[in-house]
Amino acid sequence: MSFPLVILAAGLSSRYGHLKQTDPLGPSGESIMAYNMYDAARAGFDRFIIVTRPEIETQIKEHIFAIIGNSFPVDYVCQVLDNIPIPSALSPDRNRPWGTGHAVLCASPHMEGSFAIANADDLYGTEAFRGLFEGMCNCPQNPVLVTYRLEQTLSEYGGVNRGVCALDEAGLLVEISEYGDVHQVGSGITGKAPNGDVANLPKESPVSMNLWGLTKRCLDHMEDMFTGFLRENQGDVSREFFLPDAMGAQINTGLVEVNVVETEGEWLGVTFPSDREQAVRLLGRKIDKGYYSKSLAADFANLVARE
Repeated sequence: MSFPLVILAAGLSSRYGHLKQTDPLGPSGESIMAYNMYDAARAGFDRFIIVTRPEIETQIKEHIFAIIGNSFPVDYVCQVLDNIPIPSALSPDRNRPWGTGHAVLCASPHMEGSFAIANADDLYGTEAFRGLFEGMCNCPQNPVLVTYRLEQTLSEYGGVNRGVCALDEAGLLVEISEYGDVHQVGSGITGKAPNGDVANLPKESPVSMNLWGLTKRCLDHMEDMFTGFLRENQGDVSREFFLPDAMGAQINTGLVEVNVVETEGEWLGVTFPSDREQAVRLLGRKIDKGYYSKSLAADFANLVARE
């Protein structure tokens, strides 16, 4: 079996200060997105769909082609405000993107069956992509979510948003609760709950970093839900249609059951400018351990040669 990987690369990078999607963190100018593509290809994903914005599309295309060349098929899709099923729902005052759920829907013309989703600026690691691919192969009728331990996903430089997951006894996803300003406080971790209260969070809590395997059925439900979202929020220029909310609603209404793959692998994301140095160090350690060579372009070429 094989699946495409949809990479969400339309973010504004507002807290980071410059474009995260192509930031050259590797020794030969590689981005986190390029390392994710390599790890995903090694795991078995055979095609990529990159969702971006018109104003950065050329920059991303040039960056990706310089590293992977024609090794794997890559499609590019732009997330634009007027790509919606109810044109009248677009207010002239809206300049905010419609959210990650809408980004996935923008890629839907390129998908016929199950597919995976990843953020462009989160380094998930080889173990996570292998777990995701195996989970999608072993139970193709169910969507899959990869989770990390909360303590492995914090920033040293400020609070972050994290989707804390609740699982049932069978290991299925029950809900994702979004906590804001999650950060280390002494030996503990706190975050602002959806109701605004500050809560203590166990360090071993499973959290979602938006690494999913979804089915065509999930996508069909999301299309219906987004149409409803537009009808309910006409005139509101700030509301967004988020992927975790869309999946949570499908769980709550019994439309899907979501399998969870918990990984102990190392994760890294870049949210703040100071996170960059930590990312460079982590990639350096992975290169020293043999996960990657000093040229990801050479790694892609070797991967294709072995197939």
